[in-house]
Amino acid sequence: MTVKLIAVDMDGTFLNEEKKYNKQRFLQQYQQLKERGIHFVVASGNQLYTLKNYFPEIANEISYVAENGAFVMSGTEEIHFSHFSQKIKEQLLTDLITQYEQATIVCGKKGAYISQKVPQSDMPKLNKYFKRLTSVENLLNIDDEICKVTINTQHFDFDTLQNALKKKTYIEQQQVKMVSSGFGFIDLIVPKKHKAYGLAFLQKQWQVADHEILAIGDNNNDIEMVEKAGYGIAMKNAVDELKDVASYVVRSNEEEGVLNVLDCVLHAQNTEDLIHQLAKQE
Repeated sequence: MTVKLIAVDMDGTFLNEEKKYNKQRFLQQYQQLKERGIHFVVASGNQLYTLKNYFPEIANEISYVAENGAFVMSGTEEIHFSHFSQKIKEQLLTDLITQYEQATIVCGKKGAYISQKVPQSDMPKLNKYFKRLTSVENLLNIDDEICKVTINTQHFDFDTLQNALKKKTYIEQQQVKMVSSGFGFIDLIVPKKHKAYGLAFLQKQWQVADHEILAIGDNNNDIEMVEKAGYGIAMKNAVDELKDVASYVVRSNEEEGVLNVLDCVLHAQNTEDLIHQLAKQE
């Protein structure tokens, strides 16, 4: 199986705990991938503008499956954007605002939005994950197409909040899907618009089959993508649910596990050699 597309999650996968990566090593690898015609795709729950911020040298070259699969870009070309219907958006936001206004981040094509009631003490965390963030008076009056609503759980017990959200009518009726993206955030997304869904648009454009994909992640919102890939990989620090569906488990995000995998792809002599190298990575 030849690798033609590499899809990589960011937080907890490509990035270390300081939200950094070995840029010199990666850029050298990227040039080699590019020369071989292997597509590099950033597949993340983060907004597009945050993702581009991590790759200033090649931001307009690489491709993105942002917002958990809703926003797909190939270089500077928009390939696809999924969003909630007006009816669901109003129902969802009206309900959340009554209980969780200070914890709600509304994500759209143009950027992300928070209430003016959000405490200033929350801003360092939010600014870390949302590079295009606007404070508004009323979250119901946002002039944007909304693809995701994120709940910042730092002021709540995570399990209690998650159980409360599960009982919401729009989630029980599968009009909205709830996923954990890690780092104290719960994402409410358009059903079936996950990372694997977003990748399919790039596959079609590039004529890449599932078995030619190598995908790496660490959390629940990576499950569909890792299951889809011919080479599905979980980080050592990944949740058990992802490890259960992955073909390989590699070193953690603190040990440059993703960059080690890229070296495996670049140095492997053939498919059998790549499989052997990946099996030794943990």
